[in-house]
Amino acid sequence: MNEYLIIFLVGIVPCLIVGIWQTFVGYSVIHQARKSLDWQVARGKLTPAQNTLAGDEVAFHVQNALQISYQVGEQNYHCQKLNLYENWKQRTSWLQQLSPTQAVPVYYNPAKPQEAVIERGIKPHYWLPLILGISSLTMALLGSYFLIVS
Repeated sequence: MNEYLIIFLVGIVPCLIVGIWQTFVGYSVIHQARKSLDWQVARGKLTPAQNTLAGDEVAFHVQNALQISYQVGEQNYHCQKLNLYENWKQRTSWLQQLSPTQAVPVYYNPAKPQEAVIERGIKPHYWLPLILGISSLTMALLGSYFLIVS
């Protein structure tokens, strides 16, 4: 088999696939975080919740038995997210700092009031998927260039 074809299939194609996917995910994350800056605010209150088994792409864990209750109009909602793309360990430590009587601002999406967070906006780690995607695309383009030139 031609060595250039192997380089293309093993090196460049995976970089293109990962680069396109990560760039799309990164753009979506930043776009959603930017939109959260326009979300409405409601007063939330710490309430007990049932422990539930939850899984994410990294680990399975038992969710914290705390949640923030808030009201939009006549409807009650519950928020368990610190920010849009949280680390569950961050949430656990943050919730331990709250007292049950403390009022907490909850930012909710006016179009979907059940979508809410405690901290809105763009966090530094939201840029990571976009940076990884652009880096992978750059490697794929440079690899293609050097493959064509040689």
